[in-house]
Amino acid sequence: MIDNTLLITVLPFIVLAFLLGAYIGRTKSKKERSSSSYTLKSDYFKGLNYLLNEQTDKAIDVFIGLLEVGDETFETHISLGNLYRQRGEVDQAIKVHQNVISKPSLSINKRNDALYELARDYMHAGLLDRAENLFQELLEKQSHIQPALKYLLSIYQQEHDWDAAILIAKKLEAASNQLFSKQIAHFYCELALIEKKKGNTTAALKLVKKALGTDKQAARASIIEGQIEQQSGNFKEASRAFRRVEQQDALLISEVMDSLLQCYKELENGKEITSYLEHILDNYGGITSVLLYAEQIRLSSGNKAAALFVVESLRRKPSIRGLNYLIDISLDFTKGTAHKNLLILQEITSKLLDDKPVYKCTQCGFKGNSLFWHCPSCKSWSSIKPIQGIEGE
Repeated sequence: MIDNTLLITVLPFIVLAFLLGAYIGRTKSKKERSSSSYTLKSDYFKGLNYLLNEQTDKAIDVFIGLLEVGDETFETHISLGNLYRQRGEVDQAIKVHQNVISKPSLSINKRNDALYELARDYMHAGLLDRAENLFQELLEKQSHIQPALKYLLSIYQQEHDWDAAILIAKKLEAASNQLFSKQIAHFYCELALIEKKKGNTTAALKLVKKALGTDKQAARASIIEGQIEQQSGNFKEASRAFRRVEQQDALLISEVMDSLLQCYKELENGKEITSYLEHILDNYGGITSVLLYAEQIRLSSGNKAAALFVVESLRRKPSIRGLNYLIDISLDFTKGTAHKNLLILQEITSKLLDDKPVYKCTQCGFKGNSLFWHCPSCKSWSSIKPIQGIEGE
């Protein structure tokens, strides 16, 4: 029985050997009386011998040397290189495609096709600088424009070259007639965070405004703006930015609620705190708003009143976080066996919360305990949201 692994390994070479045999057969009538015919067939069988002995590197050297790059064999070379890339043998793919490009007889279009495949090889090999140069060369030649722009956008995002990413995204938007405003807004946010880290708050806020000008629904931009204004002591401006998130992405309200309430406290606006929390509870719910409102009740009326509010909320919408909070504040007014039982339950709920992710990507299902604006798995922007339901928000 043939080993499946071995078959998969040598399959591309079998295909190439078959094509070479056909190629030699077509040329036999022209060369059968010449000495070069013998050399051609001799090398062909030498390559087959390397193949049968699993010396694939030597086999491909022989086969590539035999199969001259021309109009009839161009697609065979390109397909072979692509097959290598798909199998993860990127070095061999690069070797094949470089061999194609080195032939001066290639037409301009075929050379551009080979350049594109070689650039993809470099991408898969992680040689981003080489891939970038080839994709830029293709753009200058007005060839493979949209795919080249997409690859360049991926490169600049990996390199965190956000200025270049903005430029390429705008070009891709024009070339593809697709909107990239969401991505561009994130690139401005990335630049804003760099300036914020340097302490250049004015420059950071300008970049945030550019992000919002590009995408009015950019909740991330509003969050960054709120954080900058809050840190600068501009609590009124910060509260406005945080309140904007509700209209941009209601699933992210829980990310700004605590900061917003802190701003209201600094502004000594207790009525606004209560009014806002009641508004969120009525329109969106969510355990974060429940617990924040419970804290307001606890501070004004005590633990028992807060516990009763949480109990009623949990009846409508069960939540592990809510149960954990309820146990915590109930410990103060329980004794004896009931107190000990609550401690056991608290340990259980705390472990459940420790083991559970908080965020999930709506595109690929990636889960984590940090809010990533760019999914580490599928590379989508703004796709990660707080998990909903009994284990989440």
